[in-house]
Amino acid sequence: MKVRIIDNLDSTAEPLNYSDADRVATLIRENTKAMNQGEYSAAELEALCGFATPETIQKEVDRGFLVLLLSDEGNLIGCALVIKIGGKPFLKTIQVSKNFSRKGYGNLLYQHCQDRIRKTRLQEIKVQVTKFPCAEAFYKKHGFVKTGNPTHKDLYFAMYKSF
Repeated sequence: MKVRIIDNLDSTAEPLNYSDADRVATLIRENTKAMNQGEYSAAELEALCGFATPETIQKEVDRGFLVLLLSDEGNLIGCALVIKIGGKPFLKTIQVSKNFSRKGYGNLLYQHCQDRIRKTRLQEIKVQVTKFPCAEAFYKKHGFVKTGNPTHKDLYFAMYKSF
């Protein structure tokens, strides 16, 4: 397995090529739809992954932090994206291909994101979490708590973790 990191949180140093952006967008869209079936309507699922287009992913990475997990053959296993909102880092998504889930890859991706956010000297991490129970459990396991505030048309709820 290989880890590839693109760190543009402080300034754009490395753009993400369209092909890789397309692979990331596809993983996000496929995972979001597969993992949240039954929790959302088809229209809500589409809204949840509306940001997952190659063009939007490229723009987000230009001002963000992206971790890619790749197999030895170069296939995308998982990704994590931290973006800036109001000048502060925000954990946008962590995704692991369902063929590789429950093997610790999500934890590995999260650790890279947490380490990078800590370098900003901020005292907390914020994330929007889908209503899928496994997503909430994942973040709780890492010390996040719910704020109780629904976000974006009540499709997500907010969670945060203080250091």
